[in-house]
Amino acid sequence: MHVQGRRWAGKITVRFNALKGTEYKGSIYDACPTFESYGVPHGSADLMKAVPDEHKKFLADLVWVHEEDNISIETEEGIKNCKLIAVHAGLEKDKEIQKQMESLKARDTRISKVEALSGRKNVWEIPQELTKSPTIVLSGHHGKLHVEGLRLIIDQGGGLENNPVAAMVLPSRMVVRDTDDLIK
Repeated sequence: MHVQGRRWAGKITVRFNALKGTEYKGSIYDACPTFESYGVPHGSADLMKAVPDEHKKFLADLVWVHEEDNISIETEEGIKNCKLIAVHAGLEKDKEIQKQMESLKARDTRISKVEALSGRKNVWEIPQELTKSPTIVLSGHHGKLHVEGLRLIIDQGGGLENNPVAAMVLPSRMVVRDTDDLIK
């Protein structure tokens, strides 16, 4: 089910994720709760049989990249209208944007590693090519809430159950968390 999840259901020998400071939940991708939610043991080949067809269709139909034109965002100079590109991890800073976008839109699962979905350091910054016309690059994946210029990484929860899920309201850049008391 996971595009690049060859380790998703695999067995691991290390039980503690030093980077996150937590115990692994079954595998590198902490997939045990997913298996259990479908009523099968972690690593079971029966997972695909247990997942309802409508869930499979939903996952198969997900886009790998989303673009919007004319999104307003508050900057130091005031409100600015920008293009927005939302992609799971970010865009590679040293690779031509057009080629990256074509590849992401094609959703080719034969590619062994799609950096825009699983990269780290090489997708952290906005590619230089996108600084010529104001473009917001929005992602999650990194387990951090990081806002620098038009590069928005909104993943404060990092997939950890005790961390809040965060979202950002544009144009104000107000961060809203699932732990916020919004009732006044």
